[in-house]
Amino acid sequence: PSPFTVDENGWWVAEPKMFRFPQGIVIGERYDNCTYGEAVLAVGLLDENSGQGNCPSGDGSVAFGAANTASGKHSTVTGGSINHASGDVSSVSGGYGNKATGQDSSVSGGVYNTGAGQRSSVTGGDSNQASGQDSSVSGGAYNAASGQDSSVS
Repeated sequence: PSPFTVDENGWWVAEPKMFRFPQGIVIGERYDNCTYGEAVLAVGLLDENSGQGNCPSGDGSVAFGAANTASGKHSTVTGGSINHASGDVSSVSGGYGNKATGQDSSVSGGVYNTGAGQRSSVTGGDSNQASGQDSSVSGGAYNAASGQDSSVS
């Protein structure tokens, strides 16, 4: 028997039970050039990117938004477009063209920002880079925090 039924409005409704998807779930567009990881989730609009959907290729990764890639293990990209989270346990929250390449790094938004150092973070702005371990850049443009424990506010 199916765990789904059709309600009075024509919506498919699941029974109030837990579902287990060991491989993953793609909601919206499937990206043919993506090698999906295990236990992943991708969400994007159909045909919005002309065949360039989101790609959660890292095991346990998540990719939302438009043309985003989460290739690090347990990495997430939760919005924006053309963002990449390649470091393990790294994240990009939104914006455009941002990269979280360091392990445990994060970029919150803005454009063309990079969190390259381990546990580094960039909050926003334009073309900022946090490359030192435990470094951070809060915003602005063309700033760099390259030393260990360094910050630019």
